Amino acid sequence: MWLIVELLLVIGKVLCLGTVITQISALLVEGFVHPDYKPVLEAFKRNLHKGWERDGAAFAVYHNGRMVIDIWGGFADFDSCRPWREDTMSIAFSSSKAVGAVCVALLVDRKLVSYDDKVASFWPEFATRGKEEITLQMVMEHTAGLPLIDHKITFEEASDWVSMSNRFEDQKPIWKPGTRVGYHALTFGWLVDLIIRRVDPGKRGVGQFFREEIAIPHNIDFHFGLPVELTHRVSRIRKPSMWNRVEEWLADPETVDYRSVFKNYLTNGLMLRVVDNATWLQSIFRVTLNNPELYRLEQCAALGIGTSRSLAKLMQLYMDGKIVSKQTVELTSHPTVVKMRDCVTYATTDRGWGFTHSHFAYKLCFAYLSNGLKSGLGDRARPYVQLLRALYSTLPERNNNKLDLFHVDTSFQLELEE
Repeated sequence: MWLIVELLLVIGKVLCLGTVITQISALLVEGFVHPDYKPVLEAFKRNLHKGWERDGAAFAVYHNGRMVIDIWGGFADFDSCRPWREDTMSIAFSSSKAVGAVCVALLVDRKLVSYDDKVASFWPEFATRGKEEITLQMVMEHTAGLPLIDHKITFEEASDWVSMSNRFEDQKPIWKPGTRVGYHALTFGWLVDLIIRRVDPGKRGVGQFFREEIAIPHNIDFHFGLPVELTHRVSRIRKPSMWNRVEEWLADPETVDYRSVFKNYLTNGLMLRVVDNATWLQSIFRVTLNNPELYRLEQCAALGIGTSRSLAKLMQLYMDGKIVSKQTVELTSHPTVVKMRDCVTYATTDRGWGFTHSHFAYKLCFAYLSNGLKSGLGDRARPYVQLLRALYSTLPERNNNKLDLFHVDTSFQLELEE
């Protein structure tokens, strides 16, 4: 009997401590909010106070070309109570893909390559085993049929672009290229890097190309291959508990299609094989992403690292035609894959040119990064939804001039992460 009482007291203390910590994290909110957007700040604080955002986060918003919100709060490292600071960076997961897409768009804008070009035209060794007709556009829109390779990718191979080239040259597409869409959760990053190395006159990898052509000229604090001296600024990723997953599902049953997830698990389906293609890069059953050795990889599918401020700024500059021409912005403003069910994630999304496309009625550009993983797909994550609702409540009445929003692709920034 006394053992049960003591156990209940311990549980009570833990719950009380958790409540205190969430209340403290809600107080650790700093940054800038234009007075007209105050409801967004309140929503951000409420996410932390209620524990919907269990760790830390940052949210940056541009409206009509000007920054109106730049806030951060909570913990960069929950276990050590390290607060999220102005310069805290976070792994951007699949948001990284949008940055890789900007790099490719810049090469296209400079007439060095076309989206309709066959990959084999600049990478002859690629034209084997049914890959002869794969175009750059197929790679960017996730229809190339290469969501995984038939070989477990080791960290050593991932660190060597020549080894990765050999693997893709030997790989047979999972489906006939161009006939299906399937999320290239990890392989997108290596394919884009290998393409850039062959198209760029300087033969640079995606990390060096982005740094020299975009990040430095525009003061963008985002990295593919993080310098070791900056690792102390990176937030620590924490996976959700079983209760977190259940509670999030109860709040929104469409957050995760657990039926499809369990079916994949039981049948060793495509989604499970994609996720398990690199066992050292995991965030579902275990989190390996806090290993600082991973930060140095030039991997633009999942391992971009930076601030939400810089992500939002980058996409605003892109939309403004300050990175590529207005013609290229217009070209990439319209999805090439519309309302097709993804054979890997089972999601129905609009894709093209390396971006995930969403249609909004306002001239908005925003980025949201957090280090506490949630269940499901990014656009259904509760803290994100709450922030968007608050943001829309502050905007003028809807006009008829709908624009594509190049928001960062958060499709796998959660429990179903690669």
